[in-house]
Formats: sequence, C-alpha cells, structure tokens
Amino acid sequence: MVQKSEIVMDTVAQLTAEGTEAEAAVQESFVRLQELEGILSNYEEGSDAARLRDSAGSGAWVKVSPEMYHLLEISQRYSQLTDGAWDITAAPLVKLWGIGTDKARVPEPSEIEQARGKVDWHKLELDGRDSARLLVPGMELDMGGIAKGYALDEVRKIYAKHGIEKGLINLGTSSIYGLGMNKEGQPWRIGLRHPRRDDPKEYLKVEELSDEALSTSGDYERYFEEDGVRYHHIIDPRTGYPAWCGREVPAGERPVSIAVIIEGRDEDCGVKSDLLTTALFVLGKEKGAELLESLQAEGVRGEIVTEENL
Repeated sequence: MVQKSEIVMDTVAQLTAEGTEAEAAVQESFVRLQELEGILSNYEEGSDAARLRDSAGSGAWVKVSPEMYHLLEISQRYSQLTDGAWDITAAPLVKLWGIGTDKARVPEPSEIEQARGKVDWHKLELDGRDSARLLVPGMELDMGGIAKGYALDEVRKIYAKHGIEKGLINLGTSSIYGLGMNKEGQPWRIGLRHPRRDDPKEYLKVEELSDEALSTSGDYERYFEEDGVRYHHIIDPRTGYPAWCGREVPAGERPVSIAVIIEGRDEDCGVKSDLLTTALFVLGKEKGAELLESLQAEGVRGEIVTEENL
C-alpha cells in the first residue's frame, strides 16, 4: 500500500492507494491537485476566480475552464435548492469578517450591509456553454467551501483510471473518500472531531466509509470569541453574520458540527458533500433535516449536531 502526504490547496493532503499502479496513481493525483490549486484559487492572479473578480460589474463574459464551469453549475443548483443558504459569491462577507486570519473582527453593521450588496448568487450568470460573469462591481467567488470537494472527485477519477479499488483520499480531514475496504478488509474508520475538545484526537463519533465521500464542518474550525460570543467562519450569506451566532440562540437550535456522507455512485459526491456541510449549518437543525431527508434517494445522509447534543 502506497501512502504519501503533501501540502496543497492550503491543507495537508494524504493519499493512500493499494494496487499494481498505486504509486503512479498517487503521483498523478498530486500533480492534478497542484493544477487545480492554480485553476480554482481565489488568490492566484490569472486564475478563473481572479479573472471573474477583476471583470465583475463590467458586463463582459469571462471564459473559464471546464472545471470551474462545472463547479459553478453545481453551485447554482444548490443555491436554488437551499434558498441561498449556499452562495459561492459570499467572498466579500468572508473577507470582511476575516475569521481564521490575524484580521478577524466584528464589523460595523454598515460595513456588513455594504458587503451584502456584493453577495447574491442570482447575480452570477452562466452562458450555458463555457463562460460566466458577475454582475455587480466588487463581487467575488469564495471557493473555500467547494474546491477541496472537487479535488477529491478528481483524485477519484485518477484512482479509477489506474484500477485502484482500495484507498483513502484525505484532503485535510474535512473532505475524505474511502475507496473499498482497508487492509483489514473492513470499512475505513474516520473519527469525527469533538467540536468542544481542544485535542483533535478526541472524537465525537466514528464513521465507517466504503465507496463513500465524507465532509465535515463546524464552528470549531476557525473562530474567535468576543464578549462571550463565538464568531465562527460559516457566514450566513443572507444576513451577513456567522450563522446561528449570538447569546439569544437556544442551544437546541445552534449547530456546532455537520457531517455529510454521499455514496460514490454520484460522480460529484465530493463537491456536493463539501458544499452541503456549509448549507446545512446555515439552514440549521430543522430546515437542514428537511433538506437531508429530501436528498436520501440520491445517496445522501448526514448529521447536524447542536450544542444541546454534546
């Protein structure tokens, strides 16, 4: 069994594969991950995301890569399905709060309102072929909640090409795919981090994966506290504030951790599981559970853990 780790897409990616072409599969996968970093990055000049940002409000169509166009199509579909709880144009709000950086702060309400004017998935247009545009100056894509999921799906394709039937694709623990069985002939066991323990090896529960994608997210990943309130990185694009954040939110309604598992028969299971963790957190316990139930026939299952459940 071949196992290799590299830092790529701002995370530690660990790839495991078993088979006669395992070494080639892992090497090719890391090359592909580096390529995707350049295509999907918010910050690389000349990337699709950067060119869309730079042309925002001009009315000009921007030709993008097939990878980016596919992602945008899926993204728009789920924005509609979730009534905007998922919104790939949330970058102005994400940048304003700066959570996870040394510039994290609670913005003024007027700043939030100004940024909200640049966030609206309806104002991301696709031409039905290969081009996109952002209609308002200052609009920008936030790829953080979708890029690793897409990368996972791309690695799956490479594994399939090389005949790999057993392996683990781990992109920073938040996007994981368990292929077949582990070396003991059992499903891959993945520990889900406890959202209120400092030790990342203290698990809330253990999930078993076999030909399934797992994505996780929660208010424990990137946050700061001020005046007794935990301000986390999952922004509700409809309000401009971190979702379910504030003293007045009852513990039974406040999500702290989300896990989504999607069967591998869906070729986009990585992308969908990735974005659904954000969408479900924003939707909250009740509406999130309704969405999960509606997606069961598509091989989707998940769990919304609230503070009350801990």
